[in-house]
Amino acid sequence: MTNALRQDSAMPGNPHTSVRSRTVAAELRSLREKRGLSCAEVAKILGVSASKISRIETGNSGMQVDDVAALLGFYQVPAARRQALLNLLQRGHEKGWWQRQAGLPHLWRTLIDLENKATRILNYEPMVIPGLLQTSEYSAAMIKGGEPTLSNGELDNLVASRMARQALLTRVSAPLFLAVIHEIALRQPIGAPGVMKRQLKHLLTVAERPNIGLRVLPISAGANAGLRGPFVILEFVEEPSLVFVENHDTGIFLEDDADLERYRLALRNILGMALPPDETAELIAAIAAELD
Repeated sequence: MTNALRQDSAMPGNPHTSVRSRTVAAELRSLREKRGLSCAEVAKILGVSASKISRIETGNSGMQVDDVAALLGFYQVPAARRQALLNLLQRGHEKGWWQRQAGLPHLWRTLIDLENKATRILNYEPMVIPGLLQTSEYSAAMIKGGEPTLSNGELDNLVASRMARQALLTRVSAPLFLAVIHEIALRQPIGAPGVMKRQLKHLLTVAERPNIGLRVLPISAGANAGLRGPFVILEFVEEPSLVFVENHDTGIFLEDDADLERYRLALRNILGMALPPDETAELIAAIAAELD
């Protein structure tokens, strides 16, 4: 495998890497880390510089298909997955990415990786509590209600994955997270009454963290921009912002400036009708008290 990758070229980094290229870069980093290798160790084996491996893994090196194929071969990635990643890379110049697939495993993996890189996450949810703020029992009841045929083992794995995803909000370099939730989601009974009451109290607790903002859009707001459905805006330091929209078994990443501006405008309109933080806390506490 020595010299399988091209030596460092003068090609500049690309600050506008698409979500496809970011996905490939994150996969390469994950493959290396799972094998317990450093960038320097991989570089030495392949006969290139450690900085080249590092730039490939950030998605800012102007990734070449031959380089990525060499790395995937070195990591012994199965043929089907290898081809899927190379296909993503070859379409890396295209903005936007949608996928229709049961369970959306690859898009969810990409979303989790992007959440961990984000400096700010803005999430509007009209029907359910945002995943990053769910309790395990609320999450279990919601997932089981949507997929009643899941075995207990499958359900436990899905809930554990969602709970692990929340760790990003408590780390030292935690992103700022703004959750805007419609009042309907607070009143929608998920699980037993005790489950819902504890979920609401959990919202009040996490809202006290300095990096978490919580706003409620009251039912009295009437028609609003949020009626079109949930969405997540992810913002980064050195990479373009993204919008993620999910509906049943379809997930979409949007990257065009026009799309981003539309969702930012929708969020501004929603926030303009939402309760301020103190009234949000009062309403959540009142709804929790009603469950007694």
